Amino acid sequence: MSKGRWTIGAALVLTASASISIFGPRAEAVTRPGPVEALKRQLLGHDGVRETSVYRSVWGPRKDRSTSRSRAVHEFGGGRVAATDVSYPKSSFLGASRAIFFPDRAYGWESDRPDYLPAGKTWLLQTGKNDLHLGCGKIRLSDPATLRHVLATTTAKRPAGVYDGTRTTLYEGSTTIGALFKLNPRLWVAGLEKPTGRYASYARLPVKWRLWLGADQLVRRCQTRFDEPDSLWNDKDRQVTTADVRFSGWGDPIDIKPPPAELVATHDELVFPDEN
Repeated sequence: MSKGRWTIGAALVLTASASISIFGPRAEAVTRPGPVEALKRQLLGHDGVRETSVYRSVWGPRKDRSTSRSRAVHEFGGGRVAATDVSYPKSSFLGASRAIFFPDRAYGWESDRPDYLPAGKTWLLQTGKNDLHLGCGKIRLSDPATLRHVLATTTAKRPAGVYDGTRTTLYEGSTTIGALFKLNPRLWVAGLEKPTGRYASYARLPVKWRLWLGADQLVRRCQTRFDEPDSLWNDKDRQVTTADVRFSGWGDPIDIKPPPAELVATHDELVFPDEN
């Protein structure tokens, strides 16, 4: 899920066709949409999906570690993710926070209310374009072309557990940073540079993935693992990131709204001490 640290799936019911033979009893054939078709149909609706995510990173010679957890709801419409509301719990470094994203603006809230907000205001408005999507590490699960590519790299498939009330099938495989970059030009190495030119060698870095699809072909869980340079000026030290993202409530009636206007501050209203 994503701008800054906010970072910031697929759906539909079965369709059926029936045929009648003059030589025998009525026979029915049930046709299920594939994962890509199911995703497209879901994004055209005005409902949404719920998400819980856990990201873990290990980097540097000392094997430093960090974990990020979040919960989000996503609203669909017009073939895309139309809005996202994501919350982060309090950590040992930061207080709890929340962000509401729309394509042209975002609202941020922090439990440790910043001093620069004017009295009576608890949200900060930021304007600008936002890249809203369902993400799982380097993989954009809300992009039909990306989902098609990922499933085409499947190397194993087997029945799996029950998630969100439906028995799933587990798909596993591996792709590369370069292949995903061709489908998503916003995918940069270490968040800083494109995997081209001077950094073209990074296009070969693998992205291992696992997808759990329900009987309706919707993604209920996704795991990815990828390794990239700790920084572009220090490619000897590596950062390994794993993502574990779960989706539930496909088709829930989600209607994301901005916070009350009287609680929102714009940048022009921020108050900073003179020395700053």
